[in-house]
Amino acid sequence: MKRAAALLFLALASAGAQAGCAREFNVGMPEPSVGAYIEKGEWRGLLPEMLDELARRSGCSFKLLPLPRARMVLQFDQGELDVLTSVTQTPERDSKGRYMPYAFGALTIIVTRSDVHTVDDLRRRPELKLGTVRGLRLGRLQGAVDSLPTNQVEYSANFSNLIAKLTAGRLQAAVLPSVVEAKMRLDGQLPVNSARLELPGITPEVVGLYLSHRVTEADFELLQRHLDAMRREGWIRARYVHYVGETETKRLFRNDSTR
Repeated sequence: MKRAAALLFLALASAGAQAGCAREFNVGMPEPSVGAYIEKGEWRGLLPEMLDELARRSGCSFKLLPLPRARMVLQFDQGELDVLTSVTQTPERDSKGRYMPYAFGALTIIVTRSDVHTVDDLRRRPELKLGTVRGLRLGRLQGAVDSLPTNQVEYSANFSNLIAKLTAGRLQAAVLPSVVEAKMRLDGQLPVNSARLELPGITPEVVGLYLSHRVTEADFELLQRHLDAMRREGWIRARYVHYVGETETKRLFRNDSTR
């Protein structure tokens, strides 16, 4: 990513808001994706909007840092970031920070071959390649991906690079968060011959933010209170509808107990 400055960031805070947190927080953003991308030097996407609203309500301030997903996760685990975005909760990461859920997510596999209907079909066709993004936690799909030979799996730095390879025919399948797939399909950014694989047993999981242990208990509780209010009021769900459509949002939020 070509930028004049070594780091590009946006401090998200309401100009008139009274400071509500002890300090500004560094937030890792896996740019570019539907969740966060930079357009004409400005942050856009679901995550920047959510953090902007959270800053407005809480009076806290966030500095957004664009990072490849794998580096973002590593820097959080090493204590260099305060906030890790758009992740599922794991026992390993609970030792690094505290979890703050806000929505739901699911992974999907899209393919560009009409004769591929399952992961087993990919396994039987060693000339076909599946791509994913380095650092993306695969959850229940991990076993399926691990069952493929290593030379049949290719990693990309971000979702844009992944889809470029798929479009160019270098890959015949790709693992994507369903919200990324839905948004790219709505925007006409996916190959026209691409389709989702049916993945039995893959259901939406809770996604959220991890706040490092450097964030004080008082600041964590303040942010959690306002984020919970945004969930209850339907603010977050409405932004999902805006970005990925009502059909995908209903699929993801069908078990949302906050409604």
